[in-house]
Amino acid sequence: MVQQKKDGILRSLHFSFTVLKKELKESKGMSLENIIDCICKEATNKDSKKLEELLEQLYDYESAKILDIYPYQIKSNEKYSQVEVFFDKLEMVDFQQKTQDYHSYQKSLEKFERFFELMWLKSSQFYAFYYLPEPLYKDQLYYKVYENEWNKIIPKDLTEGILLNIDEYTMLISLIKLAVSDHLHLHFILPEENIVFSGNGLAFLIYSQHNLELSEKVANTEGLYVR
Repeated sequence: MVQQKKDGILRSLHFSFTVLKKELKESKGMSLENIIDCICKEATNKDSKKLEELLEQLYDYESAKILDIYPYQIKSNEKYSQVEVFFDKLEMVDFQQKTQDYHSYQKSLEKFERFFELMWLKSSQFYAFYYLPEPLYKDQLYYKVYENEWNKIIPKDLTEGILLNIDEYTMLISLIKLAVSDHLHLHFILPEENIVFSGNGLAFLIYSQHNLELSEKVANTEGLYVR
């Protein structure tokens, strides 16, 4: 009897493993266009678990465009280090005294805020999927400066991956500020445009197999570039 149970468990594990291998093989064989279609579908269905699995697969594709503050990749690190201003380069004194570095960072941030505002206004469905930092250090600058924004986006019932259709402008801006600071792992999903934006500090990866003419036009109008 014990051996029969063992055999049954082994058969069950073998079957589960076979199914898993088949699913992984099929998912790896999916085109980027199919992945994006599925992401948009699951966002609309509000299936955060499936959505999370699909979003992770995007990083296997190297064909993403970049929404950037520069029209090209700067190859000289020496030159770039002289002009780059990112959030973690700032200190509290920069925010208190509104220094040159502060204004430089704010100028870049506002470009992304305006870009996504225009894309949000056009879209009847504009989803965000994000993960909260674990742990969230409340004694760090990224929390102190944006405490209101963190309180805005943290749900009462904490979950690993948070999915929502953005209806409030203040929620949109809060998410952008935290993503651009590079302290929030964020995806924007636009089913109508069939586009996924993935936050990456002062740049967003763009996943889409469709025409990006509108995104490029909006970006250029706001001083950003799709490359």
